Amino acid sequence: MCAAYGVGCGLTLRVRDNEIVKVTSPHKGPVTHGALCIKGRFGYQHVQNRD
Repeated sequence: MCAAYGVGCGLTLRVRDNEIVKVTSPHKGPVTHGALCIKGRFGYQHVQNRD
């Protein structure tokens, strides 16, 4: 689940070589119906920022 807001959007993470490369939401998700906000779509870049 995404923690950007308290709504509880479901996330599907695409991982390659132990790194997140894409985030989507299930089309049948009760909250987002397949859509994500900017934080949900690109927040993973902050999660794995190693700088």
